[in-house]
Amino acid sequence: MSIETDVYQVRRSVEAILRNQSKNGAIIASPDFAQYSFCWLRDSSFNAYALDLAGEHAASSRYHIWVNCAVTGIAQTIDDVIDAHDRGDALSPLHMPPARFALDGSVVVDDWPNFQIDGYGTWLWSLGQHLDLTGSADVPDEYLDSVRRVARYLATFCFSPCWDVWEENGDAVHTSTLACVYGGLMTAGRLLRDRSFLESAARVRTRLMDDALRHGYFVKSSLNDDVDASCLWLETPFGVVEPDDPHFATTVALIEERLTLEGGIRRYSSDVYFGSGAWPVLTGSLGWHYANLGDFESAERCRSWISDHIDANGELAEQFGGEDRDLEHYQEWMLRWGPPAMDLMWSHAMYIVLSIALSDVSFRDASISKWRA
Repeated sequence: MSIETDVYQVRRSVEAILRNQSKNGAIIASPDFAQYSFCWLRDSSFNAYALDLAGEHAASSRYHIWVNCAVTGIAQTIDDVIDAHDRGDALSPLHMPPARFALDGSVVVDDWPNFQIDGYGTWLWSLGQHLDLTGSADVPDEYLDSVRRVARYLATFCFSPCWDVWEENGDAVHTSTLACVYGGLMTAGRLLRDRSFLESAARVRTRLMDDALRHGYFVKSSLNDDVDASCLWLETPFGVVEPDDPHFATTVALIEERLTLEGGIRRYSSDVYFGSGAWPVLTGSLGWHYANLGDFESAERCRSWISDHIDANGELAEQFGGEDRDLEHYQEWMLRWGPPAMDLMWSHAMYIVLSIALSDVSFRDASISKWRA
């Protein structure tokens, strides 16, 4: 792909995220899929990071302001569950802080699994990246309470079973969730200069490394010895391991062996959601790892797969190929929810991140306005 084409595609992905950001800063997961008409902390924190990389710092800032307001709105809930945990009280997942919010920042009350702590860790990491990329040495005063409260929440519940990044398997402790928690706690410890959060992060890393030593690779969860492509985040962006860590290398090899579908990456082996197609989010995550490893040919292959799936309108769907791989389950989900998301903001974010990671030095150092319309 030429530099000119690359810039054009990245601009369209940046514009897609900006177009789907509310004035208050919330970023809808997908504008064409009713089930995704919310703002997930996980998805949107990656979106905000992509916007920062593209120089759209004001838009990223609006998102972080929105999260700060949303967290402030549930401050009592967070404090209450931490206190209940410390007392040894039983806690229902229904009473835990939510993983997603309505676009106005209010809590969504429905029957969808909502106890997922990964998004809170991802937000802290994304906020730290935003502050670094905008040259802010300290956390703004108005964020301090939320950052500390979220970090306490993560440190308290890091080893508690909760729903994974896919809103599934709420009775397990998930490797990618722990990776997100680690990234958030490390960021909080650095930003707040609070060693207790760094020590909590170290405990999370010890748990992960012990599990990897026992299995020889990083497993999907405490109850599933398969691999999950979200485990790619252990290295990039959350830094639990170095790119050349041997157990992580084995994990990457297993992910590619078991989860590759026509050049893209599926979520996990037994996945049936819309037939379990390949996700740009995960293909981009694999490419991001390869870029960090210095294997730019493999990283470019991942990016090309994503760019080949951007349609003529600049839309980038959640997944591809599920209808051919497993028509029965694809149709089952079609009957339940209608057509899958055809324009997922998180997909755009990972395309932006990988494209910028692969830009050569002179291209990347040019005026950031190249990414904008």
